[in-house]
Amino acid sequence: MSVIKPLSFFVAFFLSLACLAQQQPKQQEEKDSSVDPKAKKAALYGLIPGGGQVYNKSYWKVPVVYAGFGVLTYSLMFYNREYNAVREAYIQKVNKQTVTNPEFANVPENMLYNVRESYRKSRDLSAIGIVGWYAFTILDATVEAHLKGFDVGENLSLKVKPDYQFTGFGSSMGIKLQARF
Repeated sequence: MSVIKPLSFFVAFFLSLACLAQQQPKQQEEKDSSVDPKAKKAALYGLIPGGGQVYNKSYWKVPVVYAGFGVLTYSLMFYNREYNAVREAYIQKVNKQTVTNPEFANVPENMLYNVRESYRKSRDLSAIGIVGWYAFTILDATVEAHLKGFDVGENLSLKVKPDYQFTGFGSSMGIKLQARF
């Protein structure tokens, strides 16, 4: 008899949650319809590197976008060139051939392997970095377009001040945050 009461409580509780869950899709449909069309357009223009930033009229970000792509592309090319050079020397060393690159002629086989793997990892990270930077620029354009309509009036402020208080037990120092909405 004592097991039935808690069991009936849990059944009633989960049934009430199921009833609440049926009401939530209506709220979610309302949220989906309020997606800012400018954010979608900025994401679409963002598929062209720097296009989303131009759409948002953040022209100063375009050189930053291309500088990021330039640095990461240079890094990818550099590590790929070095990887291929060390790989060729490693293959020649393993096959007991004469190493044609004088830079690696006297390097032991295991060290060539380690250097080759290091260059490979750096090359792969550079490629991942390019993809990540591309995704970041699209995300930046989308978020900026979404926040363009955010009201930043004079009534909205955050002040950070140093604070020094005297109490009956001594004094204390801290930081005072004052927000106004």
